[in-house]
Amino acid sequence: MERAKVIKKRVFFPHVMYLDTAEHFCTELERKEYVSWYDLMACMTITALSVEAVLNTFGHISIRDFTDFESSTPLAKMRILCEELSIDFDKSRNPFNTIIQLLKLRNKFAHPKYKTLSFESAEMPLDEARAIYQQGEILHDLEKALSPEVVKRSFSAVKDFEILVKRSLGDKLPYESSEWRLVINRE
Repeated sequence: MERAKVIKKRVFFPHVMYLDTAEHFCTELERKEYVSWYDLMACMTITALSVEAVLNTFGHISIRDFTDFESSTPLAKMRILCEELSIDFDKSRNPFNTIIQLLKLRNKFAHPKYKTLSFESAEMPLDEARAIYQQGEILHDLEKALSPEVVKRSFSAVKDFEILVKRSLGDKLPYESSEWRLVINRE
């Protein structure tokens, strides 16, 4: 009776699924006639999640015992990874300054605070008051924080950082590959 076993092996880069999803949402922003706040929120959120995915992926590849740093902040992980790979971590330069702003924005969105918003104008001519009245709802700072430019710039910075890390890793970067085998044992 013939018996067999299947052997499958695949190099999995977890950050890729996050960056691909963020790229999808950012591309959709270009395609749409009307970009909703929800589109911006989706793109920003996935882009922000991709930062830590990039750091964790390449941290595990390049830093021994990286699990010791798992609970560190993304900013700390970025410093550690850059130091390990001899990347000049300058918070005033791109892509770092944009990523830092993205992480701050992500934290604001992850930990929103309840707030009653109010507005009262000074007395003015009725026509001016009507014009202000017609402007609509009072927006919270979170609602004003997102724009197509902000999310696209953030995504570009994360992609630039990924490229910078890959270049710095050089030959240490594992190749993306899959291997499938069917091993048949004949009795």
